[in-house]
Amino acid sequence: MAQPARHHRGFTLIELLVVIAIIAILVSLLLPALASARESGRALKCSVNFKSIGTGFTMYANDCKDQIWEAGFNNPFRFWYAQPTAPNFPLSATNPARLGPAFEYLSIVDRVFECPTTKRRAQTTFTANPNDPYWQTPQNSLQIILWQEFLSERSLNFDYTMVTGAAGAQLGSVVSAAWDTRCRTRSGTAGRPTTIQQNQAQTLKRFRGIPVYMEEDIDWHNRASPDGLWSNWDQVTKRHSGKGHMVTIAGDVEAFDAPKGTSDSTQGDIGDFVANDVYVSRDSRTWYILAPSWPGTLRPYGWVNSPR
Repeated sequence: MAQPARHHRGFTLIELLVVIAIIAILVSLLLPALASARESGRALKCSVNFKSIGTGFTMYANDCKDQIWEAGFNNPFRFWYAQPTAPNFPLSATNPARLGPAFEYLSIVDRVFECPTTKRRAQTTFTANPNDPYWQTPQNSLQIILWQEFLSERSLNFDYTMVTGAAGAQLGSVVSAAWDTRCRTRSGTAGRPTTIQQNQAQTLKRFRGIPVYMEEDIDWHNRASPDGLWSNWDQVTKRHSGKGHMVTIAGDVEAFDAPKGTSDSTQGDIGDFVANDVYVSRDSRTWYILAPSWPGTLRPYGWVNSPR
């Protein structure tokens, strides 16, 4: 006996539209979560980079009387990332540039100074064209060696820059570091007191230790002044959920929520935290600006161990 024919009922147009709508809703719910998870992973990698930098300057200090490497010097110009082969003499044909101590104590060193969120590919007005007069100055010519030694495509050499006043800081330092919360009521370029006395120190909020490297804001002033240093009006980025990383002399890594004004396009608005807002003290009686304008105000190597 023949079996009756079976008719398979297909989806109606309305049912298909309902399925598509459900899928679209699920995707819209999942995408922000995936983006957040991806950025969390990048922030974690960024903090690992800072931890590696801390390990590097600790290893250096263990070989150099417990003091970390130099930040920068201007006579002759030399920096933590590059310097003349004979560092006490200016660059010349017989005294060419070589990589600095930081790059000798770190592995995969080029990537260590790259935040995975930016990949150092933000637009910049400067290039490493050796015929450009900008790169022919003693200060800036030292950066060319980084392009020569490392083949990574990038428009910035560093996302992380060294605090100028931290040069020569000792491991296990008892010096305290803090930032002045009054930056919330000042513009980034407004003057700051060079010292703060104990009876005025209630405006200071302490860090866990002396900051050595900061995750510098690209616009203020990593792009405009790609010198690898953090001082004066330089700011901290907020690219990791409103925070930027720092590493202290103890090797501790912290995501710092630095105050920032309402406008990213200017430092004339109120509320910008800058390098001039960081102070150090050995006895908590007098606090001194850690990283004033460089090289206008040089902090000698080891100054931070007995600030004055």
